[in-house]
Amino acid sequence: MALAIVNTSATSSILNVSPPSTRGYYRRFRIRTRGTAGEGFYSDWVISSNTVRKNILPIPPTSFTANPPIYEANTINLSWSGTVPGTSAIKQYVIQQVTSIDGLNWSAYEALTTIVSNATSGTLQVNASQVAGRYTRYRISVTDALDAVSAYVVSNAVKKNSPPVAPIVDCPMSGNFTYNATPRFMITTGIEPDGQTQIVEVRIDSGSWQNSVDNPERFSVSGYLGNGVKTIYQAEPLSAGNHTVTFRCLDSDIESASTEVVRTFTILALPFEIITANVTHVKAVHIQTLRTAVNRVRSYYNLSVATWKEDIIAGKTTVKNWPFHIVEIRKAIDSIIIMVNGFDSSQAFDIPPVTWLPIGTGRPKADVMQQIHDLIQII
Repeated sequence: MALAIVNTSATSSILNVSPPSTRGYYRRFRIRTRGTAGEGFYSDWVISSNTVRKNILPIPPTSFTANPPIYEANTINLSWSGTVPGTSAIKQYVIQQVTSIDGLNWSAYEALTTIVSNATSGTLQVNASQVAGRYTRYRISVTDALDAVSAYVVSNAVKKNSPPVAPIVDCPMSGNFTYNATPRFMITTGIEPDGQTQIVEVRIDSGSWQNSVDNPERFSVSGYLGNGVKTIYQAEPLSAGNHTVTFRCLDSDIESASTEVVRTFTILALPFEIITANVTHVKAVHIQTLRTAVNRVRSYYNLSVATWKEDIIAGKTTVKNWPFHIVEIRKAIDSIIIMVNGFDSSQAFDIPPVTWLPIGTGRPKADVMQQIHDLIQII
């Protein structure tokens, strides 16, 4: 098609023309000369020795990822691949980043770095935000040798890990006592801000950590747990004396730990005198010892101390009131059993149901006393 007529008598010249309007289209030219004799006198056409072409932009990476999606370390690994060069060679990659506190509302993009490279793929380690709960995502573009820039490709979002909230320890209460050599610890998981499941861990004294995934036999509700899940940990046999137990929760992905919760407790030797049928005479001190033991166990389980309707005084408490004292003690134990057995959704470490023996009248018999002794040893 006709492009231009240049009126000149010179033997050479330069003409500026518009390039093709569509990227990738080629164009070439031809020229002929006409003398002064008129329009019928033209030279032959001469075709240009090369073609021109509107520059094709490079195609940005087809894959651009940031890892790990939830991180604890100080760095993030970026990787990209699938870049396709355009007309001109790849010159560099430009990477920008944007942040968010909720994963929905994002700040403006800001420059992160420029990577000088002509490769169609690459990797880069970048410093990550250390603000717990902060989301970050990235975008990448390609620049060619003519400084033409491709469209951007956006990565997935990554998030600075937020460790779980410390678990709630319903028992033991620090400084309290139990007579059970395999004590129960009652635990409720806190909130995991990143939506991950949690692993409950327990350590007694300086022993190794045991957790709900690797040691399921020690937890009434085991495995990976959600928010607000109740579980009971039952210890292996412990010696009498003072002990320290430590609790924490880990998130399931990178096992970031919550704040640790520490409790101290004491396992006491049973204080009861052996009561032999038709031999031992149940006295005031026996009932007083039972009352003390029951209240110690109630305190261990974070229950209020039981109050007794009548003081027991040696030589003064009437025989007819002894059955009422036993009933009071049984009720104080019943509330412990109800609390323990109703704590979680499992029956794994429940206290077996109790069928109380007949009390009779007068001083309690040996079997009635022994039943209470045995219960205090396992609750």
